[in-house]
Amino acid sequence: MTLARSQTDKTVPDEVGVAFVRLGLAIGRHLPGYVDTYFGPADIAQRVEAEGALPASELAALADGLAQEVATYASLDPVRREYLKGEVAAMQTTTRMLQGEALEFVDEVRALYGVAPGWVDETVFTEAHRVLADLLPGPGTLTERVQAFRRSMRIPIAVAAPMITRLAAEFRERARTAFPLPPGEDCVFSFVRGQPWTAYNWYEGEGRSRIEIDEDHPLYVYQLPEIVAHEAYPGHHTEHAIKEQVLYREQSRLEHSVILGHVPSSLVSEGIAEHAVDVIVQPGELIHWYGEILQEAGMPRAEAARVDEFSRALLPLARVADNQLLLSNGRGASDDEVIAYGLRYALNTAEDQQRLLRFMKDPLWRSYGFNYSLGHHVVETYLGVSRDRITAFARLLQEPLTPGQLLAAA
Repeated sequence: MTLARSQTDKTVPDEVGVAFVRLGLAIGRHLPGYVDTYFGPADIAQRVEAEGALPASELAALADGLAQEVATYASLDPVRREYLKGEVAAMQTTTRMLQGEALEFVDEVRALYGVAPGWVDETVFTEAHRVLADLLPGPGTLTERVQAFRRSMRIPIAVAAPMITRLAAEFRERARTAFPLPPGEDCVFSFVRGQPWTAYNWYEGEGRSRIEIDEDHPLYVYQLPEIVAHEAYPGHHTEHAIKEQVLYREQSRLEHSVILGHVPSSLVSEGIAEHAVDVIVQPGELIHWYGEILQEAGMPRAEAARVDEFSRALLPLARVADNQLLLSNGRGASDDEVIAYGLRYALNTAEDQQRLLRFMKDPLWRSYGFNYSLGHHVVETYLGVSRDRITAFARLLQEPLTPGQLLAAA
């Protein structure tokens, strides 16, 4: 894959874009799941398919060559160059790992996503425990009380499905008013079984998403607005549809026709999705939606306020997984130690912990687990210094901003 230099500004970025896509697709032949989706020219994918799985050493050489081209093309747009530098650097890291190079876990995360994880002070968790204990008084351990309340808030698929349709319709209208969603975009929700995730957005290009929800995972009242916002409006679907239209279709930036997992843009994407529900729903309005879901499920609508308090009290405990990732992959803790840590601080079940451990130990996805918390932090840093959060969020949906650029905003 040799890049031929051109004298025209238009051709040079296209050459870089083609090389970027080919390299991403070629890496994906070694790592199933590395390419989340591709909706660019079919002939590039066909060529990669015909080449077969290239040796890892050849992939590394191609990645190094592409990095050099990105750095030296004088006519490459500076904004595009900055984005590509981070993405290609992450691809270089992946190709080195494919050759067997072992990185310290924190260094691996930093090299792939542009941000380094850190240990979360456990006082964050114990303070959340205190809030939950006040909210859920009574006999039994705190874990037992938390799990009992969660079970009382579990809803069947027969209730969840129509409520998801209602939420998606409402959130879509709001997103279309606030953000430049392309005409004809759409999401289709469906239920599946046997997946490691609760919900997943499969973006298919041309403004279309297929969002699957795994019915083997319990669904709770407080999850439904979050799932719809995170996966659809104004989260993943909204971002992908707008960036496809603006960056790929209108600006011919071919690198935006492929969505990769282990690159800085995936961290920003998860950060966008993590903020989606707060952007689309006004403060306190979630209580209304919780009440609607409770009523539909035949539960007391009066519980909506407590559901809201409970879901907010749980939020800090999501970062227990960050420490578990560091324990499992960075500090050599045993599986039993990692699970025990989660049971102590996350207040969930042994089954939850076993499922999470499989995700943490997966060599493809273990580092990706930080994208939720680190992405949330990076995006919040940017939104927090913005005068208008909606305008700032709209920029995130349209421009290829890097984690470094977002952190520099502070």
